[in-house]
Amino acid sequence: MPKLTIDGKTIEVAKGTTVLEAAQQLGVYVPRYCYHPKLSISGNCRMCMVEVEKAPKLLTACSTEAAEGMVVRTDTEKVKTARRDVLEYLLINHPLDCPVCDQAGECGLQDYYMEHGLKPSRFPQEDKVRRQKRRAVGPHLVLDNERCILCTRCVRFCEEVTKTSELGVMERSDKSFIDLKEGKALDNGYSLNIADICPVGAFTSRDFRFKQRVWFLKKTPTICLGCATGCLIEAHHNENAIYRLVPRPNAETNTWLCDHGRMTYKAVQAGDRLSKGFIKNGMIELEPALREAAARIDEAHAGLAVIGSPWLSIEDNAALARLAKDALKTDNFCFEFNFEQGIKDGILINKDAAPNTAGVKLVKAAHGGVSLEELSRRIMAGQIKVVIAEARAAGLISTALKAAGTRLIVFAVNRSEIPDLAYATLPYASYFETPGTFINYQGLRRRTEPAVTAPEGIKPLWAMVNKLAAYSGASLRLDSPDDALKGIGR
Repeated sequence: MPKLTIDGKTIEVAKGTTVLEAAQQLGVYVPRYCYHPKLSISGNCRMCMVEVEKAPKLLTACSTEAAEGMVVRTDTEKVKTARRDVLEYLLINHPLDCPVCDQAGECGLQDYYMEHGLKPSRFPQEDKVRRQKRRAVGPHLVLDNERCILCTRCVRFCEEVTKTSELGVMERSDKSFIDLKEGKALDNGYSLNIADICPVGAFTSRDFRFKQRVWFLKKTPTICLGCATGCLIEAHHNENAIYRLVPRPNAETNTWLCDHGRMTYKAVQAGDRLSKGFIKNGMIELEPALREAAARIDEAHAGLAVIGSPWLSIEDNAALARLAKDALKTDNFCFEFNFEQGIKDGILINKDAAPNTAGVKLVKAAHGGVSLEELSRRIMAGQIKVVIAEARAAGLISTALKAAGTRLIVFAVNRSEIPDLAYATLPYASYFETPGTFINYQGLRRRTEPAVTAPEGIKPLWAMVNKLAAYSGASLRLDSPDDALKGIGR
């Protein structure tokens, strides 16, 4: 393990560690553009150059391997001059887009210019190279070639992560530019990560462009519920509206985030968001909807069933189990879902589209219940008159429900989720609006955190279950999600 000194601080690192990585371990920041910890080393931006004792010239910290006895300086006048020169070179043909550029506030050129540049351009504005601007290159991305500094992060991402190789560096010398290869489009399912890793706003998100300046955004750590992988993410929001989701890189699950996962926030602000109940196809205030659903439950007597959902949190599933056992006194309930687990694309997307199949197993272990097949058989046999379910879980038994003509009471966030068979629909708060516990396919327990507030009167599903039980004449005493979790193994 080589031992080296950086800016007077000595550190011992593993063989193969670069000078830049060693500096990071010491808390010494070395500026960079082309370097990314999850991509191959390119060393082409030259922003990370440092002075190494006995070396005849400055070296790039990202590609120089730490060696025994190496003495490195990151703050000498020679290094500072080199950084200023690199910045001047990169800015020669850069457009004066800052007031209208969506990268403003998180732009590497802006940040480094303020720290290392602060000198006027010596290059006449009329001599700047003009390139193609604002071109859609896929369903999610816009490319502005004038802003590009040819760091090649985007090219390496497509070659090394998605292995789809849509991008390349075209032409040579000062005429070089990033472009799509012939017949290609950036639609690989992970394209928005390119907007994340682009340091200068050459690639921007078509969904996020001009929606909000980044310095107004607040950040809430939460998890992606797009599938069983359970990626860690941040919800960026302002004034009770979510504007984008970005990954929270971590060693356990994800550095990146798929495009599908990034768009899951849209359901919260969709035009069909439920803020009232539905009886058949008619909208109705929430309290009358609860009373009507409770009346149909009372009519069914013993012919009641409750199905949990792998799309719901452990707390909400536990509340449904309490509703079945303690309020409705029925043994017709199911919390058993057997979906194939594992990454299907070699990157992040899981074979299981539900985020909490593993978490529901805890509810099953605590409360028991019948299998999905047995519940379907009882429905088909006419033993069950009313089924209470979350909308997507109801789809798992839709064939049996349709064949038997069973009355269905569902919980849903959006009108588009409501099954055609639903008699009554009750809204509930999404997991961008309320806390919830989920367990991913690896067995990692993770928690959603509210970024925005739900529409007035809309409560978490466990609270809606509590109200439904009360209208049916039973008291579950669920005053918090922890009340529902009593008896659930931790």
